[in-house]
Amino acid sequence: MASSITLTASFFGGPVAAKPSAATTRRGPLAVRASMDLEKAVAESSNTRRGLVLAGMAAAAAAPSIVKVAMADDENIGMPGAYNPVPNPNAPEIVQIALFALSDHNKQKKEALVYESMIKAEMQVVNGFNYRLTFVARDTRTSRTNNYQAIVYFQPVPTFVNLVSFVAILR
Repeated sequence: MASSITLTASFFGGPVAAKPSAATTRRGPLAVRASMDLEKAVAESSNTRRGLVLAGMAAAAAAPSIVKVAMADDENIGMPGAYNPVPNPNAPEIVQIALFALSDHNKQKKEALVYESMIKAEMQVVNGFNYRLTFVARDTRTSRTNNYQAIVYFQPVPTFVNLVSFVAILR
C-alpha cells in the first residue's frame, strides 16, 4: 500500500521515495499480453497515420497535373481565382453536376424541376472546383421552362459535392 501512495505522490509531482519498496511487483500473463497488444496497436496506428500522410502528399502532388489536364483545351486560362469557361459545357460530367444541383434544390424547396439543356458552364479553381452553371429547366407541375444558375462546389478527393446557390434568371 505504501508503494502505491508513493507512486501517486510522485505522479503528481510530489516527493519521490528515497529507497525502493521492499515488495516487488510481478506482472501476470494477462497483464503482459495486454501490454503487448497496446504496443502493437500503437505501432499499427502510427503506420496507418504515416500511410495516410504519404497518400495525402501524393494526392496534393498530383492535383496540379489533374487541373492542367482538365484545362488543357482552354488556351486563355485567365486570372487565377476567376471563373473560366468550360470547353465543353455539354460534357457528361458537367450535365451530371447540373442534375445534382436540380435534385438538391428540388429536395430543399419541394419543387419539381427537370433538366432540359445547358446554356453556359464556367469553372473556378479553389480548394476543389466551383462550377457556375446556367441551364434551362422545366417545372413539371406547370410545364413552364425557365433559366437557372447554380453554383456547385466539387472536391474530387475525398469526393464532396455541395450546392452553394441556386437562382432563377429572368429571361
